[in-house]
Amino acid sequence: MSEELIQRDLVAAPDHIGPWDYYNIGATTLKALKAAKIIPKKDYAEFETKKPDALIVKKPVIVAAIEYKQPSELKTKKQITDAIQQEIGTAQALNAKVYIVTDGKKTFWINPLTGNPILADSGEPVTTKFNQNSDECVKLISKILSSISKDNDTLLVSSIVDPLPLAQQVWQDLWAVSGATPENCLYTFVEVFIFKYLSDLGVLPVMYSFNNLLTQYGNNSDNEVLEFYAKSVRPKIKELFPGNPKDKTTIINGTIFVSKDDKAVDGYAVVFKKILERFEKFGTLENIDYDFKSKLFETFLKESISKKNWGQFFTPLKVVRSIVSMADIRPGMSICDPACGVGKFLLEPILHDLSRYYKIEDGRLKPQITLSGFDKGFDKDEQKTIILAKANMLIYLSALIRENPSLTVDFANLFNDTFLLQTNSILGTLAHPIENAYDLILTNPPYVMNGSSNLKDEIAKQDELKRYFSISAMGIEGLFMEWIVRAIKPGGKAFVVVPDGIMNRSNDRRLRDFILEECDIDAVISLPINTFFTTNKKTYILAVTKKVPVMRDGIEVKDRQTSRVFTYLCSEIGETRDVYRFDLEQNDLAEAAGLYNMFKGSRDYFKTNDKRCKVVDIDAFYTGAHWSVERWWTHEERIELGIEEEAESVTPEEMGALLGDLANTLLEYQDMFILGGQKKKSELTHKTVKLTDDSLFSLISGGIGKNRTQLQAIDTHSKSDIPVYTAAQKPVAYISPLKGKIPIEASEENPLLSFATNGDGSAGRNFVVHTVPFYLNVDRIVIALKDNQLILPYLYAQISDIKKKYGFNHSFKANRHNLENVTLSIPVTESGDYDIEAQKDIATQFELVGQLKDEIRKQREHIRSVSVEVDLSGYSMVYKPITDLFTVERGSGRYTKAYTQKHLGKYPLYSGNTFGEFAFIDSYDYDTPCLTWAIDGLAGYMMVHKTPFSATNHRGILLPKTADIDIDYIKFALQPLLREAKKGRIGDNGENEYTSLPPFMLKEVEVGIPVDETGKISIELQREIASSYLAIEQYRHEVLGKLDALLNQSIEY
Repeated sequence: MSEELIQRDLVAAPDHIGPWDYYNIGATTLKALKAAKIIPKKDYAEFETKKPDALIVKKPVIVAAIEYKQPSELKTKKQITDAIQQEIGTAQALNAKVYIVTDGKKTFWINPLTGNPILADSGEPVTTKFNQNSDECVKLISKILSSISKDNDTLLVSSIVDPLPLAQQVWQDLWAVSGATPENCLYTFVEVFIFKYLSDLGVLPVMYSFNNLLTQYGNNSDNEVLEFYAKSVRPKIKELFPGNPKDKTTIINGTIFVSKDDKAVDGYAVVFKKILERFEKFGTLENIDYDFKSKLFETFLKESISKKNWGQFFTPLKVVRSIVSMADIRPGMSICDPACGVGKFLLEPILHDLSRYYKIEDGRLKPQITLSGFDKGFDKDEQKTIILAKANMLIYLSALIRENPSLTVDFANLFNDTFLLQTNSILGTLAHPIENAYDLILTNPPYVMNGSSNLKDEIAKQDELKRYFSISAMGIEGLFMEWIVRAIKPGGKAFVVVPDGIMNRSNDRRLRDFILEECDIDAVISLPINTFFTTNKKTYILAVTKKVPVMRDGIEVKDRQTSRVFTYLCSEIGETRDVYRFDLEQNDLAEAAGLYNMFKGSRDYFKTNDKRCKVVDIDAFYTGAHWSVERWWTHEERIELGIEEEAESVTPEEMGALLGDLANTLLEYQDMFILGGQKKKSELTHKTVKLTDDSLFSLISGGIGKNRTQLQAIDTHSKSDIPVYTAAQKPVAYISPLKGKIPIEASEENPLLSFATNGDGSAGRNFVVHTVPFYLNVDRIVIALKDNQLILPYLYAQISDIKKKYGFNHSFKANRHNLENVTLSIPVTESGDYDIEAQKDIATQFELVGQLKDEIRKQREHIRSVSVEVDLSGYSMVYKPITDLFTVERGSGRYTKAYTQKHLGKYPLYSGNTFGEFAFIDSYDYDTPCLTWAIDGLAGYMMVHKTPFSATNHRGILLPKTADIDIDYIKFALQPLLREAKKGRIGDNGENEYTSLPPFMLKEVEVGIPVDETGKISIELQREIASSYLAIEQYRHEVLGKLDALLNQSIEY
């Protein structure tokens, strides 16, 4: 056997990339690899002595052969061609599916069957950098395997399917017919999905397959087909995947179409057929997008109107993945989640490495890891959770099942061994006093106080459980925490989501001391409020390692922890913390996970500049009154990190101070302008030139010919690569050098100026000073100076207002042809040379104006957005839902521009604008005093209406239900709440914001109303408060108007 294979133990323990074995070798011949049974046993002829640099293998298939080169060997076209040709014969001899040549920066992906580059669907060669640890590479290789052939070098767009849109359609179908909960709709979708999926894999015999069932509609009624499914197909699936005799659960217990005794339910045959037809139209499910497996449950349950049971199913996927990334998971481990829900904490760790954890040997499934998920199933609804967990595991293991369709019983046994319903007691998992059993526990146990007394009463009935739960911790979470600590093996680890009660309740001090006695604390990560779907409780991730006892003087002891503890404060988790769960760019939890992985490798020496991270001495845990780590940051530190916000509301006196600060700023800049002006413009001699004067300026346009999708595909997101500009002011992508496309050179010494050429809002604007090489794509033109007596900052000052001056827009683009009319005035000396010093003086003033406008915008936004809070401490308030006070409506969709032109009149029509009318028409929809708000655009801004008007469907209407509501008061009280509730893109000074706030998002908003001494809502008190607000708003409106006039002022330099 090869010395390299022996020394690095590569035969028994190869590295991995996704689901495949990865051999980074280079000193081992094909002959030796064959002898080690790494590659197929056959005659490789003249290639027997070849030594591939690396192989990706899924025995007996060679997934990829990899050739590593030095960057100096891949500089020229000839070098690249030679490098590819050098070892492609070896790849072909191995029947490798992919041939990869890389220098670590550039990567060439080759189809060994044709010798040609593998192409993206755009027709361009795939350029993704090869990286063993990259999920992107795993997905790319999977896509290549399902796409290329001897007749095709191009990736197929449809090779990976995402059934989420199908899931959403099915939910709508089921809900419309049955009104069933999203949970029950989910069970039904999963069952039909599994039926179709097992059919596509060939696991189900033809007689019971999806396609055969569809053919029966030709000769049978809808009811008869559903009856056949209920009495024949479902039993066959249960025969192939037997249930667990202990808890009586399988992968398909529970559907809207079929009763508990396997009979078709009357009235559902038509929708059953409709759903089958949707699945048929969708096509094969063989290649499932892996994110679908993770997001399926969210897709259904996010539709839930009543969200009280979400916690049963949900730990947000982003939290699960971050926790999994912090755990060191390897074959041979036993991993447990004692409150597993649908099993994500157990399934996510294996998703990308199935072949490492589940091997097929001698025709049997051999698990290399033990997963144990428990959940309580004392009633029927709870029992469905484990059914979903098993179905979820089938979906996660889809790749293995696809490759081994004859091992259904083995897979069923695996599902049954992994997930177990605890039905013998209301204690569920807690009824089993397990000790020292698991290498790793990953869990988000339930945390409630209500009902915990019932559990403790049950525990008190059994002496074994009384001894086991000896700490008397508070709440169900305390009982689970004690169970977790006792259930971990010495040296084992746990990552547990815990509520703030465990961390700071004085009554749980004994539990905290127990944790310190039994475990080392590795980390505490503070999560933001509303991280979880059903609760606004403050939560933490607590990471511990169970102590290994040592013998001292014949006595077994557990040493006091001396190592430091990693702590981190998260403000965001990568998604909005509400029922909508929109993706967010900020993900502090992912940052925390990455830093923790660095910390655990070097606890004593770890350092970071991240202000969200503190490495804390363990004494803070032994001696402190609490473990609420966010309290160990100062108030000022928390404000800086955004964990706490500075006061967003001010008193009228503080508003006056803000205006005073603005006045002082303007005076400071006035002095600078006076001091900065060296010569008046009238004292200078000028020469007028055209911007298109080829002797002075070079205009560069054109592009690299990539659309947005293509750019996204090659975007490296690394600012060290080459930026690509379009009309937007910021780069739309960063990419590696393109073959045959030379970047435009720019540097600090030789900068270039560019601006947008297209767009109503951007043509002639969005200036960029370039100091590094860059690419243009479309809708932008670059100006380079040809005369060394001209300076770029002066040019910028002269053309900065060309949009306003020449009226460039989408129709009248700022392209080379239309720039013919653009002129600029350049100062000259008495000798006729361009005056460089005068240009510098003017450029300095231009820069000062820019700074002043930035400062004005900043202070204007502060003045505009700050909420002025009148002192209401003398008023008694009652809080009412908006829907109790108002009828909530949406404006009409019939009011198009064409409609308004045909129906001109005197009545105002309002749309999504924050002030002013959209049009005037000849009718009105509302004639009673009311409020409206912008649904989209600058969502949440409100208007008061006291005369007849109409509204488009971009505006929502609030019609008072009672006469004791003052709409002026409600506007001031409600608008800050609506602006806080909006979702979408937050802009700068309102220019780039696009947010939305549809009517259904108002149903959970409550507003405070003053009441009199009898507790009755008082309209007089509302008017009294409103009068104070109205006076302040009038003053604010005048100030903002003057600032806007200043910002819009054009200055001639």
